[in-house]
Amino acid sequence: MNFTINASDFLRGLEVTNDEVIEAAAEAMEDNTDDLARIAQNIAPIKKGILRRGMKKKFTLTRNRMIGEVSFRAVENGFNYAIWTHEADYNLGPASAQASGTDGYTVGNKYLERPLKGESDRYLRNVENAVRRVLR
Repeated sequence: MNFTINASDFLRGLEVTNDEVIEAAAEAMEDNTDDLARIAQNIAPIKKGILRRGMKKKFTLTRNRMIGEVSFRAVENGFNYAIWTHEADYNLGPASAQASGTDGYTVGNKYLERPLKGESDRYLRNVENAVRRVLR
């Protein structure tokens, strides 16, 4: 009885440095952050465009973690209505009601939370696949 194991993939994977794995994961995570920002910005309500222009994204890689951040800020008369438009239930204005949304998401409240929850499995797979490609 013969038993053969092709360990070349495993041995080649051992040649990959920790830095290469981190770099691949970080690139995927930054792409995920960009994607979340794109979707959220395109489904945020529109009145004057201040809310959509107030979207900020940031990616930080430290020794212990990768952090992708997407935020919105829209201030008029001292009131940051980005929080209200995200959390409250309200009727959309004409521009928002006519906007098409993107990627299966409609314009409206929870414009950051809905795509984050809806795309989280895909985002995790993106990081997993990036690391897997490096280890092959």
